[in-house]
Amino acid sequence: MESHYKKIYSGNFIIIQLLSARLEEAGINPIVKDESHLGLSAVGVSDYQGEIDLYVNENEMDKAGQVIEDTLSRMKSENKD
Repeated sequence: MESHYKKIYSGNFIIIQLLSARLEEAGINPIVKDESHLGLSAVGVSDYQGEIDLYVNENEMDKAGQVIEDTLSRMKSENKD
């Protein structure tokens, strides 16, 4: 089965949640893929904070890219204040 979703961003849980919300506000339905915990509980690593991937439909890559860029820029400028 061919997927029409492409990874657009990887980051921590909080950033991914913020970006997902902004994308949804823009009418884009992102997919969050978190494989950070797969297999780690078996080796006793329960607090692992790995990268989480954010995917969007390839037809929405340009619009989603702009939403992500704007959101990250706003975050950086707020942190400078």
